[in-house]
Amino acid sequence: MLARQFKTRVTHIAGLEQVAVLSKEKHAVLIAPNHADHADPHVLVNAAHRASVLFHFMAAREAFERGRLGAFALQRMGAFSVDREGVDVAAIKMAMKILQQGEFPLVMFPEGEIYHHHEKLDELNEGVATILLRAGAKLPEGKRSYVVPTALRYRHDPSVQATFADRISRLEERVTWKPRPHLDIIERIYHLGGGLIALKEQEFLGHTLDAPLPERIARFQDALVDPLEQKHGCVPRDGHIPDRVKALRGRIRKQLVDPTERLSESDAWHLYDDLDRLFVAVQLYSYPGQYLREDPSVDRIAETLLKLEEDVLGEGCYPVPREASVTFDEPLSVDAYLSEQALTVKTAVTPLTQYIATRIQSLLSGGAWPSQ
Repeated sequence: MLARQFKTRVTHIAGLEQVAVLSKEKHAVLIAPNHADHADPHVLVNAAHRASVLFHFMAAREAFERGRLGAFALQRMGAFSVDREGVDVAAIKMAMKILQQGEFPLVMFPEGEIYHHHEKLDELNEGVATILLRAGAKLPEGKRSYVVPTALRYRHDPSVQATFADRISRLEERVTWKPRPHLDIIERIYHLGGGLIALKEQEFLGHTLDAPLPERIARFQDALVDPLEQKHGCVPRDGHIPDRVKALRGRIRKQLVDPTERLSESDAWHLYDDLDRLFVAVQLYSYPGQYLREDPSVDRIAETLLKLEEDVLGEGCYPVPREASVTFDEPLSVDAYLSEQALTVKTAVTPLTQYIATRIQSLLSGGAWPSQ
């Protein structure tokens, strides 16, 4: 799948030796990588295989629902499912059991979603740190818990540039626009993005918003999410759209599956419409606004086109070979971290999450592409 479906080969692996040693000694090891591409778990499996290490993965429930063959492959890769919309007690217990047994390192993607911008880390969910801290508090004598921030990076073959014009033209034609090959590719992407946002604004708000793109995206997200928080009795949260959407989705889906609700056809339609609005809010979160303008590299253009293809056409395109690198950070002993920072299991969740984020972003921003 890595070679055929994702056109990717792993060219550089750094730091895995330390993970292998800790795994052999049966310590609790949690791998925390960024999540920028559908190939991420396959890249990690490939890397682990080279060092004769086996990983377990916590994977979104939706990944198991795409087909029996895919679900079988995920299970053979060591993955188990988690319902991200609520408190999945069974998945949490499974994750803690894997860590406490120490047979295999556990991989959890703290971003939760795939946002297709591998050089920019998104806000992390605190569930990863929570599970690690809780598991580490109940380890057998002589065992320690470790977290390993990990960076996944991708580089496209230069030939990908030759695909940009046709791909953006296909997207323009999909929304009934006349392709504009005379324009710069970055301008075409931003022009198309603005048009797509305007369509969604008209669909859900009845009018368009007038603001610079980053502010416009933020205002549109709030316009989608704020009324739903009031409607469904959710306490409004500051900032992080994925967290706000997760809380709302959990409540809405509970209503849809609760047999005591006895929803009318109209009630059900409105709830599904609420879910559609939340889906758009998360889609918008995938576009940071200035990601391309601040560095219009070939790789960033390719990532953005892939995301647009998924959102507009329903399926992204991997047209040329790519290279992937995996960098495992120095494992952090959680016990040592708690002692040095004078923290407890309860007070360490946010600081540990921030530490993981800082280390991953540092690895992603590490400069030149690593050598083989």
